[in-house]
Amino acid sequence: MDSNGVASTKEEGFLSRMALNDNKAGMEGLDRDKINKIIMETSKGSKFYENELKRDQQVNQRIEKMMLQKARVTEQQLKKAQAQVEKVAAALEKSRDLSRVIVHVDMDAFYAAVEMRDCPELKDKPMAVGSMSMLSTSNYHARKYGVRAAMPGFIAKKLCPNLVIVPANFDKYRAVSGEIREIFADYDPHFQPMSLDEAYLDFTEHVEQRQHWPESARTHRFRARDIAAGETKTELSQEAATEERDLSPVLFEDSPGSSPSLMGPEGVCAPGGDVEVFGTSVEEAVREMRFRIEQKTMLTASAGIAPNMMLAKVCSDKNKPNGQCRLPSTREAVMDFIQNLPVRKVCGIGKVSEKMLNALGVSTCSHLSQKMAMLSLLFSETAWHHFLEVSLGQGSTYIPRYSLVVS
Repeated sequence: MDSNGVASTKEEGFLSRMALNDNKAGMEGLDRDKINKIIMETSKGSKFYENELKRDQQVNQRIEKMMLQKARVTEQQLKKAQAQVEKVAAALEKSRDLSRVIVHVDMDAFYAAVEMRDCPELKDKPMAVGSMSMLSTSNYHARKYGVRAAMPGFIAKKLCPNLVIVPANFDKYRAVSGEIREIFADYDPHFQPMSLDEAYLDFTEHVEQRQHWPESARTHRFRARDIAAGETKTELSQEAATEERDLSPVLFEDSPGSSPSLMGPEGVCAPGGDVEVFGTSVEEAVREMRFRIEQKTMLTASAGIAPNMMLAKVCSDKNKPNGQCRLPSTREAVMDFIQNLPVRKVCGIGKVSEKMLNALGVSTCSHLSQKMAMLSLLFSETAWHHFLEVSLGQGSTYIPRYSLVVS
């Protein structure tokens, strides 16, 4: 291979790791070629570029080894593997649990949203949290330029020259996260936090109890921000209400609001609309939780509702930002949902696994089930068991117990 061919292969390898991921909320419909060209030109010669190339070479070596192993697989081995896969799949199917109501909550661009809340002049600017070395997150304005988390700041500035990079303040983020977790605990005292900005909750018991709650227990008041003592929310002028609404960190014009039923055509609270009454369904319970988070912190959250943790996490990304999605608890709905789902959308399948699976012609969850026998021969038992669970739309329904410690 000549030097041009080697260079081209290196660039392809680098882009396989760093290219625009337009599956992420806020990055749909962008010019991939233009953004990837800027990423490539800016990265060349940097330590970051060299490190990414090394990682990609290591993955390529693993793929080469895997493909050699695949070439040696016999029909007899494949037939035996298929029988084993079917046996494990039957056991998994028998143990399928659709009885739990699992919710995954993910704060929208959390670090960036906190900074925009505390510094409103950032709201209409592309901004990110982090440093020139690496970004932790970006707001939705910045994502329109291809700027994202886990991207070096120097690349982000080339993509978006007007990008404002704010240093991370984890003490502040932890404090806000603590406020949010207090609300989580009202719905599931043993919720599982995954990071400062996301958590899993089991709503099963809460929804059962909620059926017997009077309307007063499901009524929540709007937070009156910047309103003089004695004034009510309905006495706000159109101008003041608009100014308050503009402080919201949500940057999508078509983002679904937490409380659309109380808003007039201009987004101003309707007369008497200083409270919101929520229903008894799980959708209403989750909407209520998101409403309370927004009223308490001025930050928005997205949520996914499903029969297990794996599906709930995928669902939470469906209507971002400031939205929610529920997957019905039936086998038919689960299998339909999983059919064309890209494997990269599934928690536990990262860039490396995705590239290895792609080399085998696997890009969606339906491909997993079609090639499971071969996968069982090429991957570890833990890995292919996970792939099999994913192909069946299964995941954990048990959330490890966590208790909020209030000091």
